[in-house]
Amino acid sequence: MNILDLPEIICLVASPGGDLPVTPETMNVVLDGCDQGTTYGDYFAAIARMLARDDRAVPRLLAGSLDRSTPPDKMVIRAEKHGALYHPASLELVWDIDTGDDFRPRFAVLTAISPRGREALHREALVLDSLGQSLSEAFLPRPLAFRDDEVVNFLVVPWFSGFHEFHVAVDGGFSLWDHDQGIRRLDPEQAREVFFQAGRILTLCLVPATGACVHPWSHAAGDFIVRWDDNGVQVRLTTIREYGPLIETDNPLSALLAFVLDFALRMRLDRVEGVGEWAWLDQKLMQAALCGFYAAVGERGANAGPLRGLAELLPSFSAEELWEGHEPLLGLFSRAELEIILPRLEAHCRELVAAMRFAPTSTRPAAFPDHCG
Repeated sequence: MNILDLPEIICLVASPGGDLPVTPETMNVVLDGCDQGTTYGDYFAAIARMLARDDRAVPRLLAGSLDRSTPPDKMVIRAEKHGALYHPASLELVWDIDTGDDFRPRFAVLTAISPRGREALHREALVLDSLGQSLSEAFLPRPLAFRDDEVVNFLVVPWFSGFHEFHVAVDGGFSLWDHDQGIRRLDPEQAREVFFQAGRILTLCLVPATGACVHPWSHAAGDFIVRWDDNGVQVRLTTIREYGPLIETDNPLSALLAFVLDFALRMRLDRVEGVGEWAWLDQKLMQAALCGFYAAVGERGANAGPLRGLAELLPSFSAEELWEGHEPLLGLFSRAELEIILPRLEAHCRELVAAMRFAPTSTRPAAFPDHCG
């Protein structure tokens, strides 16, 4: 199947400078980061086959979710990015009928090609479905369809419209990779708000009784995305690769402490512009995330269980005790991450002590700059 000859399918490659057309030459290029040798041609063809299967079952399902009685007349597939596990695309549905409202809804198609990626995507679909039923807010993708065509797995979820990756810039600020308006810069207050919301989201996904949590996650991988508009800054979490306790223990407080320590370290790691050298982020951002942790504990109320006990205990820890607590967690980080972490770990523990003593008295980082940056 030559997908470029299908009039109902349009293939594009997204970039910060705008969509790039797909040419016959592009189709022979191997996907970035794909160790299976899959080309763009293979990639787009696999998605097209999935959409055509069973009398266009997936497009009909998506149309039905939008109260449309007919499947779309055209579909735009955009290769959005490429990671170690997934190669996400966006899927835009187009109806030829002129409704006058430029109705072109978009969905995300998470695509996994490697055996490891396919296994992870199947697991993620189950976790997202479970968490989606237990959380009151829609800050995670909601699974709409999961398909396995024996060589590629697909998970279709709603597209977080207007949300984009953000990354630390060369000068230490933050760039929002806005594909609609171009790259924009987040000011320090907006950056602290982003980290506050990220901390809150991760804590609301935590199971207090067991320490089960989202892991691993990474700013460098673009796991958190941001929308910045007239309503301020909003944050969403795009993926859940694993979900479970970080350490093996019968003590729930130990499992929850592991979550906090891992969480605080990962908040300080990014790669310059998402693809450059690893960078160690300012302690104020980690402090803002910890404010988000305490906000989420408060929101849980009576359901916080042992998490509330840990939250009350955290300000009493010394830097030495926190340093010792990191020992079982360091194996969860890559060698490149450890090269950044280890020389800074002692100072980080001292800064974390200060953050743990200030954060419980604060609500939002922008409102309490002395406490949370």
